[in-house]
Amino acid sequence: MNIFERIYLFFYLRKKNNALKQQRKLPFPVISVGNLTVGGTGKTPFTVALSKELKKRGYLPVILTRGYRGRLKGPFIVSQEMNAEDAGDEPLMMAMEGLIVVKSADRFAGGVYAIEKLGFDEHDRVIFILDDGFQHWKLYRDLNILLVDGYRGFGNCRLVPFGPLRSPLSEISEADMVFITKKENEKLKEKLNTFGIKKIYFAPLTVEGIKDRHDRQVNPYGKKVFAFAGIGNFQSFIDCLKSLNLNIIGQKKFIDHKKYDERVIKKIEKLARNADLLITTKKDFVKLKEKAFKPELCYLEISLRINEKLIDTLVSIC
Repeated sequence: MNIFERIYLFFYLRKKNNALKQQRKLPFPVISVGNLTVGGTGKTPFTVALSKELKKRGYLPVILTRGYRGRLKGPFIVSQEMNAEDAGDEPLMMAMEGLIVVKSADRFAGGVYAIEKLGFDEHDRVIFILDDGFQHWKLYRDLNILLVDGYRGFGNCRLVPFGPLRSPLSEISEADMVFITKKENEKLKEKLNTFGIKKIYFAPLTVEGIKDRHDRQVNPYGKKVFAFAGIGNFQSFIDCLKSLNLNIIGQKKFIDHKKYDERVIKKIEKLARNADLLITTKKDFVKLKEKAFKPELCYLEISLRINEKLIDTLVSIC
């Protein structure tokens, strides 16, 4: 660990200690879903999958999220009719799945707001899901779920800015359960075992297909495809498209949470001038769904699969 990583760690631990001193608890169970690394580990599709499984069992899952880059700070309930500029791309994406999503920089305040706004009482089977919550220590959680990318793991195991780690690896021990996402990586599971983690599971990625702006399945075969996205793990997106054996004639990577203005849209259309279809992620699509594109804009539909038996285990721990 070099001097810059030590400086990062010093301020990280100071922030954590201060936050823990201010920690508050909501009157319903809280499940935190988070990671140790920057970039995409599948937090949003995992949160969606977990919420849907809880709904099947008669629970009322409420997602508490900061909503990165959304203009409105909250607290408020995200509706499907909102736009990504106000709500943030990931909160809007989760709301479009028919889930209750509360955006608030202060997640405790967001939880209190949801209880009052939705009229919950002690008889309701409410479970709060803390989106990207591993480093949000101000809110007490009953269950701490850590996600690890099955393709990239922990990279070079160094702290930012020299590696992908937001938190030191030693904090793996704070997780109650670890899910290896996207790929069933047995070597990574063995490595996690060396940290003393016993509850390690897989949440593999499933490619559901390509959909248009009306959520209808699109047949992309025989068409020339141009792919673009602004996400944490662009290569994972491309690999998903390749798994469908598409004819990808070009691709463009943008920074995570990219803001698409008219200049950027024209640049994309120029790059894709020989394509029949434009394909992006659902996270990017929610920011672009009202825009007119030539060629047609579609999105890749994916999901993470959580073993149904594990859902009952999660709830019992809460």
